[in-house]
Amino acid sequence: MDLPVSVALPIQAHATAANAVAFVLIGALLACGLLIYLYQARNKARARAATRQQLEADLERRTKELAEVDRQFAVERSATEQQLRLLLRELTHRSKNLLTVIQAIARQTARQTATVDEFLDRFGARLHGIGVSHDLLVADDWQGASLRMLVEQQLEAYADASSEQVSIDGEDVVLKPEAVQNLGMALHELTANAETYGALSRPEGSVHVSWLVCDDENTLKLSWQETGGPEVKKASRSGFGRAVIENIVSQALSGQATLIFAPQGVRCDIVIPDSHISSRG
Repeated sequence: MDLPVSVALPIQAHATAANAVAFVLIGALLACGLLIYLYQARNKARARAATRQQLEADLERRTKELAEVDRQFAVERSATEQQLRLLLRELTHRSKNLLTVIQAIARQTARQTATVDEFLDRFGARLHGIGVSHDLLVADDWQGASLRMLVEQQLEAYADASSEQVSIDGEDVVLKPEAVQNLGMALHELTANAETYGALSRPEGSVHVSWLVCDDENTLKLSWQETGGPEVKKASRSGFGRAVIENIVSQALSGQATLIFAPQGVRCDIVIPDSHISSRG
C-alpha cells in the first residue's frame, strides 16, 4: 500500500538526513584514523631517526676509541722496541766487559798456578764468585743488589745462622751494578785467601765484615778483619787476589783499598764514594 505523499516526504527527508549524518561520521572516523596513522608514523620515523643518530654517534665514538687504542698500541710498541734496543746494547756492553774480566782472570790465574788441576780449581772458583754477584743483579733486573746479601753469598759456606766464624754488621744498602761486581770480586779473593791461609782455615778462626756510610765524607767504608787464624806472614810477592783488591777494585770504583798483613790476622779496608749506593735501609 502506498503511503500518502504527505507522509512519504517527511520519511525521505529523515532518511536523507540520517545518511548525511552517517557519511559525516564515517568521514570523521576515517579522518581520525588517518590522523592517528600519520601521528604514529611520524613518531616511528622520529624514533628510527633518533636510533640511527644514536647508532651513528656510537659508531663514531667506537671508531675514535679504536683509533686511540691503535695509537696507544703504536706508541707502546715503539717504546718497547726502543727499550729492547737499549737492553740489547747494554747486554752487549756488559757481555764484552765480562769477557774482558774473565780473560784477565784466566791469564793471571794461569801465571800463578803450576798444574792444570790447580788452574781449573782457582779459575772455576773465581768464575763462581763472579756468578754469585751476577745472580744477585739478575734477581733485581740489574738495578743493583744488597751489600749484606753480597757479603752473605760470597761467604755462603760460613755465613749461616749456626756458624760463629763469620759476623756481619752494617746498615743494609743497595749498591749499583758496577760496585756489586767489583766488591764481589774483592770479597771472593778475601774469602779464598782466608780459607786457604787465614782465619777460615781453622775452626777457631773468625772473620768480621762491617761497613759504615759516612755522610760527612760521602763515602762507604767496608772493613774485613780476620782473627784466630794462623800467624800472618806477609807474602813475598803480590798475587792476583791482592792485585784485584788493591788495584782493579779501587780503580774501577774510584776508591781506595788497603791490605794490612798483621800477625793476628789480615785486615782489609775498602773506601768507595757513596755515589755507588742506589738506596739505603
